[in-house]
Amino acid sequence: MEPIAVWLKEDIYRDFTAGKALTIILKTSGCSYRRCVFCSYYLDASEKQPTPEELINQFEKALSKYNLKDLDTFSVKIFTSGSFLDDNEVYKEVREYIYKRLSEFENLKELSIESRAEFITEKKLKEIREYLDINVEIGLGVETANEKLRQLLNKNLSNKQIEEVVKLANKYNIGIKAYLLIKPPFLTERLAIEDAIKSAEYCIKIGCSRVSFCPVTIHKNTILEYLWRKKQYRPAYIWSIREILTKIKKDYPNYLVMVDTSGLGTKRGPYNCEKCNKDFKTAIERYNITQNIDYLNINCECKKFWEIFKKKEIIPIQESYLLEPLHSI
Repeated sequence: MEPIAVWLKEDIYRDFTAGKALTIILKTSGCSYRRCVFCSYYLDASEKQPTPEELINQFEKALSKYNLKDLDTFSVKIFTSGSFLDDNEVYKEVREYIYKRLSEFENLKELSIESRAEFITEKKLKEIREYLDINVEIGLGVETANEKLRQLLNKNLSNKQIEEVVKLANKYNIGIKAYLLIKPPFLTERLAIEDAIKSAEYCIKIGCSRVSFCPVTIHKNTILEYLWRKKQYRPAYIWSIREILTKIKKDYPNYLVMVDTSGLGTKRGPYNCEKCNKDFKTAIERYNITQNIDYLNINCECKKFWEIFKKKEIIPIQESYLLEPLHSI
């Protein structure tokens, strides 16, 4: 059994230095929750539950693809289309094998994994620290700090849970990387900008190690795809992403803020126009590595359409239901 994908590319570490990052997407049984209205990553899951040996073989194949020991430093990111800390998806013995194997690399600087909040327990964090004393981050799908909106997204996660997880992880010097959506369903462009900014401020305030914005892309076989096909949803303009980044980096220049660029410039992802989509994608990728917002100083005539769209966009749910809690975050 092969991993879904493996690649090595430039990335930024928690100390703001740059280096290589090995990304590994393991083919597992997938997310056990599978009820978020915007997500279909579980469709990448294996049809049958992989054995511990098959998962370990996937991991070893990924490690062998590159000459990692020749690098000055590198980080490893392990994705599973679900939760790495879920025992039903990645067995305890597999996690321990991976931690022990990674501890053999003297030039390994960071490890990044992902999990739903309910699997981030003291026992699992101790398990990590038994083998690794490097920087570790756990990606958590916060999505938004607005609990009413998160409930509409069917996330089954409260702010109280998020805050408890951050506090527990900090106890073990493990960072929580907050994944935040840009323009989830049920928000207009204007309100989506406000939600993303307020949510980032919330995550910074409670002690998350970094914010990683995920501009919404249209996944197949989701409720969101249904709304999109009914023309009741449009992915965010890239102009909105620039406005959000500019505001957060101005107020928190020494805080790591990333943006996922997958799907950017396509009809199913955030887009402006054909003239500037590619330029913006390149600029955001450069920003991610440098944290220099100046890369986003791009001009295009389509900006005026974005300005009009922000004022005129209509959605099938009243904004008043969501607006008040945004201002109270």
